[in-house]
Amino acid sequence: MKRIAIFGTHGAAKTTLVYKLASFFKMNDKNVTVIHETARQSPFPINTDVVYQTTLFVVTSQLQKELKAEAEGFEIAISDRTPSDAFIYLNHLERDNHLTQSLEVFCMEWIKKYDVLIYLEPSEGFKLTEDGVRASNIDYQKAIRDDFRLLVEEIETIHGKKIIKANSKQIFDEEKCQLLLNNINGSLHDAGREIHMA
Repeated sequence: MKRIAIFGTHGAAKTTLVYKLASFFKMNDKNVTVIHETARQSPFPINTDVVYQTTLFVVTSQLQKELKAEAEGFEIAISDRTPSDAFIYLNHLERDNHLTQSLEVFCMEWIKKYDVLIYLEPSEGFKLTEDGVRASNIDYQKAIRDDFRLLVEEIETIHGKKIIKANSKQIFDEEKCQLLLNNINGSLHDAGREIHMA
């Protein structure tokens, strides 16, 4: 199974891209599934109220969904976030503990499983839709964005992975979004050739 993950701070149009990408592959006769963001299903608090139990729940739920998709034989799984995203919110508030620290190391290794990684940021002036779930504080959003930028650098340095970077404006511009979808598809094929040759 090929794995694609779209990650970044909330309000960056990740979920919109997930659905556009799933539609793109389905139109090309691919057996594709979507791994939905698990934070919204958390029985524990999120965002500025996050606790270490939130992180454990979010990460283990996502891993379970990804493994289930693999067992069910999907050709492509598109994840709305990576397991490592959860640590951004927890570490920002310095609420980690030895359990989450150990799991964070594992999740950085899990990053290797993804054939294509797409990092999204909100465009300047892009207003977050108030939905009662995502944090709307601008300073908090920018701080989390900066933490995600550090994660991107870490992934590229540790794993040598090329990450496709885009912003929310590209997702809502039909022409630019099509170019992005083509780029992702091309990267997925490149990853397939590398795996085949290994």
